[in-house]
Amino acid sequence: MKLKLYATSLVLIALTICTYAIPISNTKNNSSENTVEIENVKKTVIEAYVEGIFLQGNAKLLKKGWHPDCDIVIFENGGITKLPAKYWIDRLEKNPKPLDPSVTYKFIDVKVTGYAAIAIIEIFSDGKQVYTDYMCLYKFKDGWKIATKIYYAYPK
Repeated sequence: MKLKLYATSLVLIALTICTYAIPISNTKNNSSENTVEIENVKKTVIEAYVEGIFLQGNAKLLKKGWHPDCDIVIFENGGITKLPAKYWIDRLEKNPKPLDPSVTYKFIDVKVTGYAAIAIIEIFSDGKQVYTDYMCLYKFKDGWKIATKIYYAYPK
């Protein structure tokens, strides 16, 4: 009898903790401050990546939103290669030309924790998905900067 009462008490305590824990975690993720930061992260990714590389070919936009030490990590032939973001900046300073002005995009998710964030964005060209990008960002005094990027390129 005591064992049954003890087990029942443990279940009730666990349910009580879960009931109160869920709203607390959801409240934190839905705070207005976090919502503003999510929008700021999206704005950085759109301007520095989508507009900077694909739509405008604008090196100034890249410089504003990519950290100078950022690497684009490329998975190929079973290994990884790092391409500095400076590659795109140099390329677009020499030849300011959009990579693909027909590009559209869709954010899949953006998570912000303090000064760190991740953005998952899908890139489409002429309606066909070409990339899923995973971008890690840090917040600096002058705003959010892309710190690293990995991606999946869909077969052509």
